[in-house]
Amino acid sequence: MSKQRFPFPIPHGWFHVAFDDEVGPGEIKPLRYFGRDLVMWRSESGRLHLQDAYCPHLGANFGVGGKVLGERIQCPFHHWEFDSNGRAAHIPYAKTLNQKACVRTYPLDIKYGLVMAWYHPEDKAPAFSLPEIPELADEDFVKPKVTRHEIRSCLQEMAENTADGAHFVSIHQHPGAAEYDRFDFEGPHMIMESRQLFPSSGGPVEGTLNTTTTGFGWAVVRYNTLIEVCMLTTNAPIDEDTVVQYFHVSWRNPQRDPKIDRIGAAFDKEVNRQIGEDIPIWENKIYQPRPQLCDGDGPIAKFRRWATQFYDAPEAAA
Repeated sequence: MSKQRFPFPIPHGWFHVAFDDEVGPGEIKPLRYFGRDLVMWRSESGRLHLQDAYCPHLGANFGVGGKVLGERIQCPFHHWEFDSNGRAAHIPYAKTLNQKACVRTYPLDIKYGLVMAWYHPEDKAPAFSLPEIPELADEDFVKPKVTRHEIRSCLQEMAENTADGAHFVSIHQHPGAAEYDRFDFEGPHMIMESRQLFPSSGGPVEGTLNTTTTGFGWAVVRYNTLIEVCMLTTNAPIDEDTVVQYFHVSWRNPQRDPKIDRIGAAFDKEVNRQIGEDIPIWENKIYQPRPQLCDGDGPIAKFRRWATQFYDAPEAAA
C-alpha cells in the first residue's frame, strides 16, 4: 500500500513500543513494530530489553517457547543463549562460541512508564534524546487517561496535521482559524505556539495550544483553556502502512476538584472524537508531492523539509 499511497520508508527515531509494567522479570513478550517481529524480555534482575525475534542460528522465534535465564534469553530450538547486547553467550553443545552470531538489539528509554525504542534502518545509534515533561512528574496533575488508536497511515502524514492549520476548522469544527505566535523547526523538534477558539458545551472558548514534537514518535501538546491540560502523544510504526498512536491526557487539578475532573474528562473525550474525524482522512488519502497550497494552509512546505531528516533517503520524503 505504501508504495502506492506514500513514498516513505519507516523513519528513524524513538517510538513507543510498550508500557513498562507489561513485562515482568523472566517474561518474554512478542511484538511487531518497524515491519519486524520482535521480542521484549526482562532479565531476572529486572532490566528490560528489545531484540529481533529470530535466532541467528537457524531462525527459531524467541517469543514462542524461548526462556529467560538470568540475564540471557534462550532460543527454544537448540538452546543457544544470547546476552542483553545480542551476543551469543552460551551454546550447550559447542566447544567455542560463534562470534558472528548476534541478535539485533534496540536502545530503550523508559519515561513515565512508557518504553520508547530507538529504531534506525541501519542500526545507527540514537541521534537525539527525548525531552522531559514536568507535568507528568507533577502531583498537581492527575494520572493520564490513555487511549490507543491503530491507524492505516504513515507517521509523516499524521504529523503534517500540526502544520495544517486550516483543517482545525474544516474537520474539527473549531470556531475560527488559529493565530500562530511561533512555528519553528529546531533540529529534531517542531515547535508550535498558537491562540485559538475551542469548541465547548457552553460555546467557543479562547485558549492557547502549544505543541513540541520530537521526531515522529513523541509530541507534547499543552492546552490552556478552561483548565490546564498536558497531552502526550506517542506513536510507533507497525510497518510502512500502519501506525499505533496513544493519547495520554492529563490535567492540572491539585485539589482534585470534581468539576475540573469533569472538564478534563470532557476534553479527553473531545480530542479522541477529533482523531476519529482525522482517521478516515488519513486512511484514504494519498501523498501529494507537489501540493497546490494557498496562503491559509500553514507551513506545510517547511514541515516537509524538516521531516526529511528522519529518512536515510531524504529525496523520497520531500
